Amino acid sequence: MVSNDSEHLRNGLLAGMPSAGLAGLARHLEIVPLTSRSVLFETGKPLQHVYFPHSGLVCLMACMREGATETAAVGREGFLGFEAVLGGDSPANQGLVQLAGTASRLPVAALRAAMLEHSQIRDLLLRYVRFFVIQALQAVACNTLHEVEERCAKWLLLAHDRDREADTLHLTQEFLAEMLGVHRPSVTIVARTLQRAGLIQYSRGVIKITDRRGLEEAACECYGVVKRALDDILPPASTPNVVTPH
Repeated sequence: MVSNDSEHLRNGLLAGMPSAGLAGLARHLEIVPLTSRSVLFETGKPLQHVYFPHSGLVCLMACMREGATETAAVGREGFLGFEAVLGGDSPANQGLVQLAGTASRLPVAALRAAMLEHSQIRDLLLRYVRFFVIQALQAVACNTLHEVEERCAKWLLLAHDRDREADTLHLTQEFLAEMLGVHRPSVTIVARTLQRAGLIQYSRGVIKITDRRGLEEAACECYGVVKRALDDILPPASTPNVVTPH
């Protein structure tokens, strides 16, 4: 897809980069589609590119013999392939697109060169890595301590935060079960409970958020923890469409 400078700025990190540094990266950036269920990179394989989403949602999946589960999610506030920033050559998790969108793709070599030349770019990306670690560690505690209904509400809110222009999310029950690490019947019960409460409408793989504030009240405390961490660590220019939770 043809590169477009204004399109790149839909990603919070690219929008937060110094203009001189971003101008140097422009000739290397390529806009690519994020197709639902497509794999951006595999665990243990050479990392060729990093991705800065404009829209959609990409989940990092821990793949084991028993199945796969989400470890963290990345949207327009961040980037994928942070092993490149830390000196690694291969990702620790699979990058799986869960909600379709677009992204700016950048070769790892170009990113590393820009980090050496512009300390502001390096510091901005490292701040996001710090946030990412907080998000992942919080998810471990959340999956252990909180009920499925609370975790589902939290996940829907985080997905909605990535695209506040749309109240409708295309999510199947199989997908939610995979994200939450539960069996499909549990997701069916939770979806019905949230729908009866007037918080969502669910039909044939489409979830519409009808009461955002109510969904925030139904979510576990981890939603607020993650949102505050994002607001504290990254500058306002790097967090488009972020609303402080109530």
